Amino acid sequence: MTAAFAYPQDIKPLTSLRFLAALWVLLYHFKDHLGLDLGRWGLIAEGYLGVDLFFTLSGFILAHVYLTSLEDGRFGYGGFLKNRIARVYPMHLAALGAMVVLFVGASVAGAGVGAADSFKWSDLPAHLFMVHAWGTTAAVGWNFPSWSISAEWAAYLLFPLIAGFVLKARNSAALAAGALVLCLGAYAALDNLHHLLPWVGRDFSQMTAQIGALRILPSFLMGVALYAFGRAHAAPKAWAWPIVIASAAWIVGVTSAGVWSGLVWFGFAGLLYGLGETARHGVDAPMSGRVFVFLGAASYALYMIHLPVDIVWFHALERLGVTEASGQLLRVGAVIGVFVACGAASIIAYLGIEEPARNWIRRLKLPSRAKRAPASAAATG
Repeated sequence: MTAAFAYPQDIKPLTSLRFLAALWVLLYHFKDHLGLDLGRWGLIAEGYLGVDLFFTLSGFILAHVYLTSLEDGRFGYGGFLKNRIARVYPMHLAALGAMVVLFVGASVAGAGVGAADSFKWSDLPAHLFMVHAWGTTAAVGWNFPSWSISAEWAAYLLFPLIAGFVLKARNSAALAAGALVLCLGAYAALDNLHHLLPWVGRDFSQMTAQIGALRILPSFLMGVALYAFGRAHAAPKAWAWPIVIASAAWIVGVTSAGVWSGLVWFGFAGLLYGLGETARHGVDAPMSGRVFVFLGAASYALYMIHLPVDIVWFHALERLGVTEASGQLLRVGAVIGVFVACGAASIIAYLGIEEPARNWIRRLKLPSRAKRAPASAAATG
């Protein structure tokens, strides 16, 4: 490693990575539609791990934006939380509202949108306060993917403690390695926790509504620790893309070979560090391209609204007679179509809801006693 110099303010490749992570999750969620058996591909079958890549990325980016202000005493918790609410709450509320409208409409029309336990009115307050992955609900419900936003909210609330712990570490390399080991251990433990606590779900991928907030903490810590390591240790310029390519190949290899999925965290760590290095050295094309970065910026909207689009799209196809018995070409086109529909809807939601609402919330004035937090970088997680 060479002596470090600062990351750029906007680490564009990490914004673009958010789009790839969201796409990975969508592939996982759509894998069983129309009998195409996409789950036979290991990378798609393990797509739930895209959420954990988001968690790690979130820790890295928040550390990039706020760690220095914590060090020199300029960090304001109120401003930080206001920015975090501005980041996640408008789209969370919009997607939740879309699911309520869909549920009411389907109920009036005599059609179903899912299991009754998934749409309990009594669960709505937990969703509104973003605590539905804190053990407050018995099952994942309403806008199912939003459990991860509840988990993110838990990590946001704990961020000063997590970042403070990272800052106190004398050896950033040892801390990053320890955080990686913790991710591996947490994955193994949570994958078998159902033996002791049957109500939490059968495996790691089901750590959602029950106590899904536990799932984020090791990955989030690794992201913060990895940033602390990266800002002190720059790789040679010639190593940046090889690190990215090797890490991506590791993730594909682990998920495709059917080996223990916990090993993907090595790939996650390398991918984030390597992409950070491409930005640091100014060799970040094509991941810094305008289209890729825009898709990354809209990826949160994509992730949050893909369930209502999924429900409307495939119910419409069913009414049109497109089923598992239809021709393969038609079924493949129908699944490609849902990705196009999700992409279009996410762009509309990002430009029409997420960005205006975020900017409005950020303009709100906090009480004068609150310290002002630094402006968020474009790649905020």
